[in-house]
Amino acid sequence: MPHLVKHSITFTSMVVLALWNASATADCKDAAQSDVDWSGCSKKIIMLNGVNLSGADLTEVDFTSTELRAANLEGAVLDLANLTITYLKGANLASASMFKTFGFRTNLSEANLSGANMSFVELYRADFSNSNLSGTDLSRAILPRADFTKANLVGADLSKADTIRSKFEGANLTKTNMSFAILSRASFKDAELDGSDWTDAYLYRADIQSTDLSGVLGMQQEQIMQACGNDATILPEGLVAPEKWQCYE
Repeated sequence: MPHLVKHSITFTSMVVLALWNASATADCKDAAQSDVDWSGCSKKIIMLNGVNLSGADLTEVDFTSTELRAANLEGAVLDLANLTITYLKGANLASASMFKTFGFRTNLSEANLSGANMSFVELYRADFSNSNLSGTDLSRAILPRADFTKANLVGADLSKADTIRSKFEGANLTKTNMSFAILSRASFKDAELDGSDWTDAYLYRADIQSTDLSGVLGMQQEQIMQACGNDATILPEGLVAPEKWQCYE
């Protein structure tokens, strides 16, 4: 009898624990709404334009080819989410967590990403044109061939990020931290750069033609020797143009 009682209690405990876990698990069928828990769900190839997902738990959600145009994702958690060919034009992602989010050709143009945590993201050929990235943490991000044309990156952290061949043309990079970043072959035409930190940034063939670098911090002569400039490039005080810029032949 004692053994039967013991097994009965153990079985009951397991059932209760299973029911508790089930109640705590995300329900992928829940409607799009603020604070919804879709963690680990597949939300591929669906239309979610304009929805309110503020504060939602979207950890590891697969948003491949999903449309989230003008959606409200303020304060949402998208850590490790898949944003491959995801359309987020004009979306509000202010203060969102996007740690290690990944994807290809993600459209974040005109999006509000101010104050978001995007450290360690891997977004290939992402479109950030005209987006607001002020104060955003992009440290150690992998962003090759990204388009930051006319984006607001004031006070953003791009330290140790890889932005090879990315476009920063007309972007506002005032007080942006680009120390130790890979900026090889990236273009900075007409960008605002006052107070930006270029300490030990890798500038091999970075396009600084007709760019005003007079107000940047941390730039050294050896970096200038690797970059691609022209007679209209304005260098920081004490630095001189090379006899031959490292431009494409």
